[in-house]
Amino acid sequence: MTMATRIIIVVAAAMLAAFPARAATSVYAASVFSQSNVNNASNALFSADGSAALILAGGDLVLQYANPLTGGGVAATLLPFAGPAANFVTVSVGEIIGGVATFSAGSLAFADMGAGGIQNFDLAALCSTVSATGCSLLRIQNVAAFGTPGVLIDGVSGVTNAPEPAAWALMMFGFAGIGWRLKEARKHSTNSARKTGFSRAYA
Repeated sequence: MTMATRIIIVVAAAMLAAFPARAATSVYAASVFSQSNVNNASNALFSADGSAALILAGGDLVLQYANPLTGGGVAATLLPFAGPAANFVTVSVGEIIGGVATFSAGSLAFADMGAGGIQNFDLAALCSTVSATGCSLLRIQNVAAFGTPGVLIDGVSGVTNAPEPAAWALMMFGFAGIGWRLKEARKHSTNSARKTGFSRAYA
């Protein structure tokens, strides 16, 4: 192993330790597409800020995103409430097809027991049943509420995963190192072949 190769390995290891590769999230712009039995629906937009939309029992909130949610996910921030109480919530996705809002036949369900926190959803499989180009509509339904007026949604973010600049730099550095190593190996094999041919010519 040459000194240059050792240096590349040490530098790469140092960069990995200093800049762990992690995904940054991009929050998509959204608006309220439709609502039924919802108080303060606009409080469900974007990231959490302490103000919540209240989806009452039997309520239905549909958000529309500026970018399709293909391959991304959804993070919904719920505010806590006093129990014992529960909401049973379903989440589905859809797209406007031929001027009509069309939603996935299936949905993801969860129970909101009042603890609050963030619910994460991967809706790619549901979206693929509706549209091949992505889904811009997100529907949240409070199917049933027990001992509470409804579910408190502080913010719903449509997100996509993208490498951070440090991760991109590390990947580019790695590709450059591989390219340099292949070039050196090719040069070495060419020189070996020439020496072998030269030796045979004078043998």
